[in-house]
Amino acid sequence: MYIFIFNTFILLVFLVWKYAKTKEVYALLYRDFHALEEISLDKGSSFWSHQISMLLKQQHRLYELKLQQSNQKHQEHLTFINQWVHQMKTPLSVIQLQLEAQAGTIYVSGIQEELYKIEKGLKMALSLARLDAFEKDFVIEKTRLQPLIIDCINQEKKQFITSGILPRATIDETIEVYTDVKWLKFIIEQLITNGIKYSKGKGKYVSISAYRRENEVVLEVTDEGIGIHPKDIRRVFDLFFTGANGRVRGESTGMGLYIAKKVCENLHHNIQIQSEVNRGTKVIVRFGNLTSM
Repeated sequence: MYIFIFNTFILLVFLVWKYAKTKEVYALLYRDFHALEEISLDKGSSFWSHQISMLLKQQHRLYELKLQQSNQKHQEHLTFINQWVHQMKTPLSVIQLQLEAQAGTIYVSGIQEELYKIEKGLKMALSLARLDAFEKDFVIEKTRLQPLIIDCINQEKKQFITSGILPRATIDETIEVYTDVKWLKFIIEQLITNGIKYSKGKGKYVSISAYRRENEVVLEVTDEGIGIHPKDIRRVFDLFFTGANGRVRGESTGMGLYIAKKVCENLHHNIQIQSEVNRGTKVIVRFGNLTSM
């Protein structure tokens, strides 16, 4: 009996000592990791603790290597896209000059319209490529909305005339917001383009209005077009989602609203969309605190 009790005591001491040396390993098995740095934490001094730590560190090094390779390929892809878009701008400018020299001929109008689509597509591709490096490509400044919106309308003047759609702007000239002018112009031009593209019938309006509400400025772009089906409304900001209208029209890329959404998030603006089939669509952009940024 004495030998049994003594051996049991020795066994319990050994088990307690073994648990104390490996308890970090047991805790590891039930732990949720929230950062890669946590794998470098002390796992105890036992043999298995040391082996598991070495294994995790090796996995971490392999992960960092794969991540660097992936980032390098991604950066090379972005560089190619940027260079390709800029290279395409030169021949497009030459074509535009030649078309202006031939203004009035029967084919010029159709070619100019297709050229406009190419320019829009290139600009869209370049904007999508630049999203990943957004923090390096924006400048926040206080900006008056009225002249910026008028400039955007003038940029789309040919499309308004060709489509028979009328612009209507209601913006107090004193309204100012904190934003990046270049990116905000991209958003507004995209919303205007969508309003023209999906408007139904000549003589319709694309309305742009801005007003103050409490401590924010609200910008609304409203068209009288075909609207968006209720089942598509929640997905219009998803990348490459074209919805029922895109499949019917065949010209939608599914990138414009996605980029607009991402830009608004990066600039701390809020963008929402409301629509009713055959009644039109309203896109609302809310600019945050006007007193500071």
